[in-house]
Amino acid sequence: MSSRTTMTIEIRQDVKDQLDALASGVEQSSQRLAEEAVTTFVEQELALRQSIEKGLAEGRTGEVVPHAEVIAEMRAMIDATRRKRAARG
Repeated sequence: MSSRTTMTIEIRQDVKDQLDALASGVEQSSQRLAEEAVTTFVEQELALRQSIEKGLAEGRTGEVVPHAEVIAEMRAMIDATRRKRAARG
């Protein structure tokens, strides 16, 4: 398990009140919910940034799909979906 530390932040009073209400509704402390929220944000932000960096790297090396090809594939998918819906109803 990772070591733990304390972090102090300032938030609006209405947000603190809402956090307290959420915490009481799930019988957890507001500190625990805040920790979960920050952890989730950090994990999602890191994943997003890694995905962006991967895409940029792929673009630099030419590992891309031409725009026209993507559009043609999307139109084909849309047409197939429309045909399925029309056949059902």
